Amino acid sequence: MHPRNVYAHPPDFLGLARRYPPLRPHVFLTHIGPTIDFKSATAQRRLTEALLYLDFNISFTLPDNRLCPPVPNRLNYVLWVQDIVKTFVPGDDIVRGIDIGTGASAIYPLLACRLEPKWSIVATDIDRVSLVSARQNVERNGLSDRITIIDMSSSESILQPLDGPLSVPFHFTMCNPPFYASMEEVAQSTEAKEYGPNAVCTGAEIEMVTPGGEASFVSRIFAESLRHRMQCKWYTSMLGKMSSLPLIVGLLREHEVDNYAITEFVQGQTRRWAIAWSFGTLRLPDSLARIANPTLQSIMPHRTSLHQHVANVRSLDVLYNTLIQVLRAIEGIHVTPEPSDSTNITSVLVVATEITWSRSARRKKVAPQVSHMTSMGSIIMWCRITCANGPHPIGEKQQAPGPHLVYQWIDGSERGVLESFASHINRKVTAVV
Repeated sequence: MHPRNVYAHPPDFLGLARRYPPLRPHVFLTHIGPTIDFKSATAQRRLTEALLYLDFNISFTLPDNRLCPPVPNRLNYVLWVQDIVKTFVPGDDIVRGIDIGTGASAIYPLLACRLEPKWSIVATDIDRVSLVSARQNVERNGLSDRITIIDMSSSESILQPLDGPLSVPFHFTMCNPPFYASMEEVAQSTEAKEYGPNAVCTGAEIEMVTPGGEASFVSRIFAESLRHRMQCKWYTSMLGKMSSLPLIVGLLREHEVDNYAITEFVQGQTRRWAIAWSFGTLRLPDSLARIANPTLQSIMPHRTSLHQHVANVRSLDVLYNTLIQVLRAIEGIHVTPEPSDSTNITSVLVVATEITWSRSARRKKVAPQVSHMTSMGSIIMWCRITCANGPHPIGEKQQAPGPHLVYQWIDGSERGVLESFASHINRKVTAVV
């Protein structure tokens, strides 16, 4: 579950029913407390309506034969996308997104635009029934100026909103694709659950089934993204099957796309995954891009943080002052101290425009060939170095507390540049302290 998800604890069904009367007939008492019948489609709809209305001021209706989306899990995905966007977009900038297959509820654009007043979203769908309902929900909530619903054909490009001549690129795409390749697969999935499904499925076939299943659908999105590349900063999709992740990551690696992220959403007994990729050089922190699931470690992206313990340091101030001294002795880098409100963490931002710290560069006084242009211009590496005093992770384990340097890769096309820079700084700092 996302740490900012307001549904970290089970809902107060009695409180919800008091505040949203249509839910009252569906709340009943059990030996463990009030609840609703999650196998009742009507009860599910009233609960979704209550949560959206009371927590987000969203009013919506749905056709009886279309999917009723659980709010907590959808919110997890929106919050993760929000985190990704905040790593590279200033808070006061306009953000443009695309929701692929928005469904009858249009829940992702509605939630996103309620959370972020400067976001606008183009939402697409191929189902006429869902399109009518989605437009009604957008209008009902006064968001027609920020959410545009586009009617698409199944034969069109999935990323059709990126096809036109745009002066401003999109910042993200999101998608909750149909999970299954056939209705037979849906039935098999239901039968495979030992105690039966926890909740009734209200989705129509067009919402649940796509040729080849979700892995095939997301593969099509990736194939189209190869053409659009930086027309969108980050492409993302939710996945309902863990087995789909290795297939998508294999495709990314086949095309040498190493800037990607994997996350996992756990809400009650429901588990979902999401993947994101970018053709840019801005890097996400490990907290957004990696998960600790042992089964998936072989497909995780490279870490963007490096931790280096520094022995025999008298204080954090000594470590920080030594770091500044070492950094100022390196040509071709720009160092900017960051203000800190903590006595335990002090950090600096470092931008390198050429590799001047390698032995060969120091001997020749000439930097090796510079990598391609990045989002900040002709830089080859941008990182944050933090002097910290506390537990620090190596691999997936927590090590003993102590002074250490943390290198956070922010921008750059080659991780080896960060590694060589960190290695040089560590040797110099250790020698001085």
